[in-house]
Amino acid sequence: MDFQFISPRKNALVYLIKILTGALITWYGLRALGLQEPYWAMISLIIVTEPDVNLAKANFRARLINTLNGCVVACLALVLFGPGFLSLLVALATSVLVAMLLQNYPANWRLGPATVVILMSAAIGGKGLHQELEYALLRVGEVIAGSTVALLQSLVYSYALKRLAPSTN
Repeated sequence: MDFQFISPRKNALVYLIKILTGALITWYGLRALGLQEPYWAMISLIIVTEPDVNLAKANFRARLINTLNGCVVACLALVLFGPGFLSLLVALATSVLVAMLLQNYPANWRLGPATVVILMSAAIGGKGLHQELEYALLRVGEVIAGSTVALLQSLVYSYALKRLAPSTN
């Protein structure tokens, strides 16, 4: 068996450091606030993390839009139809239509319908509408928290690079 080692991709170390430090900040920060398993926040951190501030801003915006689409549609379906597979299908179709019919919707639109499925599947096993809606809002908060940590890290990284770069004067 012949193993070949490849050189790391550009920014590999930056991604590694930002994701690990962001995961620590997100995990322990949200646990300190009483959230025992902030997995959605960590997923959002990973999705938004970029060395380039403009890409991080675009990822943040897309993540927020998709999460709001999925959560609003899932909550409406729960209120109107209750939890169940048929309700999930209606919400899934609605979320896809929202993404397809709105101009300038983010290219990674699939996160909206994926959010619907995750929330609706959890609601199917839930203990009432109040708990299900609370769960959905908690997930929105997690997404915002993880995405914000990633965006702030990109801003700090960009600022540090500008400060450490040799002056051209």
